[in-house]
Amino acid sequence: MAAPENIDNARDGRIVVSGQQMDVGDALRTHATEQASRLSEKYFDGAEDITITFSPGGKGAGFGCNVRVHAGRGLFFDGHGEHSSNAYTAFATALERVDKQLRRRKRAMREDKPVNAMKEALL
Repeated sequence: MAAPENIDNARDGRIVVSGQQMDVGDALRTHATEQASRLSEKYFDGAEDITITFSPGGKGAGFGCNVRVHAGRGLFFDGHGEHSSNAYTAFATALERVDKQLRRRKRAMREDKPVNAMKEALL
């Protein structure tokens, strides 16, 4: 039994690309899978699950994209993007938002600088 076309098993997790009330072509599916794989490898040594959903944009015009990353241990990151004429741009916007959340979370987790005592005294 073959795996469904919209699921790609990445190194540590899976990537699901789907369309809600629209058909996602092979080129868009491949692009989204490759970009999500890069993001997954960059942070937390791979995400458990990444779900990418394309849909018609607000009020029926353009495209929308939702990206949800499950990085493990209850860490979920969501991003949404819309564009009036390009699904790739909507996806890039959503992925940038998730990337920013992951970057900030990773920085906060490895931040090990001591608290500035002078700053605390002034507040």
